Amino acid sequence: MAESPLHDPLPGSSHEGSGQGHFPNPRPHRKISPRRFTAPDRAERLRHPRFHQRRTRTAPKQEEPILTIPDIRQLAPDDLPQIEEENKLILAPSKKIVMEWCLVLTSQKIESTILFPHKQRWFLMVKAEDYARSLEIIHLYLVENRNWGWSDDTFRMRGQLFNWGAFYWALPTGLTYLLNYLAHDGLKTHGLMDSDKILQHNEWWRMLTATFLHGDIGHLASNLSLGFPLFGLAMGRYGIGWTLLAATLAGLCGNLLSLLIHPTEYASLGASGVVMGVLGILSVYLMPLISKKNLPAKVGISAFSASVLIFILTGLSPDPQVNLSAHLGGFLGGIFAGFLLNKVPEKWILHKLTNVILTILWFAICSYCWFLAIGE
Repeated sequence: MAESPLHDPLPGSSHEGSGQGHFPNPRPHRKISPRRFTAPDRAERLRHPRFHQRRTRTAPKQEEPILTIPDIRQLAPDDLPQIEEENKLILAPSKKIVMEWCLVLTSQKIESTILFPHKQRWFLMVKAEDYARSLEIIHLYLVENRNWGWSDDTFRMRGQLFNWGAFYWALPTGLTYLLNYLAHDGLKTHGLMDSDKILQHNEWWRMLTATFLHGDIGHLASNLSLGFPLFGLAMGRYGIGWTLLAATLAGLCGNLLSLLIHPTEYASLGASGVVMGVLGILSVYLMPLISKKNLPAKVGISAFSASVLIFILTGLSPDPQVNLSAHLGGFLGGIFAGFLLNKVPEKWILHKLTNVILTILWFAICSYCWFLAIGE
């Protein structure tokens, strides 16, 4: 049958008609003037990002396969460990997974025991009456966590927890005290931080040599007891060489602040400014993880607040013999040095050869300063 135009009258009616109406037009036509696209117009449309977005289809996200519980019935009797009759075994793919399953069952108050690997296989032993429920709980755990995995980036800590390279700082400090004792305070005379001699005679090396000197054995013991663990923690994260140089820089900042506050007739000694500097370095260790959003900000704030509290308890003392300006300057200098260390690429931070070179450089700088001090 031929198709009539939309506005043609009904069959049997006329234009002037008998009252018979026309079909209404539900959507009036718009006159669109034809547009001819030139070559530049087409090129511009192709370059537009939305042009490609309309034509790009994203593939549907595929769910990860569910880890299943291995069928223990496929193993021969000789491959199974010997257990009592009231117990049953659950086969696990690996040590990590069997530990996860044990925690899951423990959370549901089901007693389970991880057996030592028997023929390179890991087993979880449960009671026979809890066997069916254990399988159901493990299966439910696997289904609910199939698209979720343990994230190591959040709490990833580079380096070691503690590095015994702290002896590289503690031994020279203790040896300096011993030599000064044997020399009847001869080293103290040459290496003491004296503001007049630094500013008037340009003996700048005293700001470094003073960090190895101590007034008595109690002064030395207090700095070593706090400085040794702090140095070990910092060296575990930043390496031996980097930590020695950064801590020395922080100690110089402390003595510099002390020199600015007491420009005349002021003398001090001790490694407490260096120790406070290491504390400042550790206080900002977590900042890169916070900036990368791998760690909640409150964790970093808590770590920094704990460092500030330790500084207040150990670095701020009402004793007039305590150089508070050196402590404060060392702590602030350590924070600054810590931010600089965080900017160094990780491959260079823990690089063994780099740390060896920096450690030798630190020994060379300290030796040169003492050579200048004794030569005077």
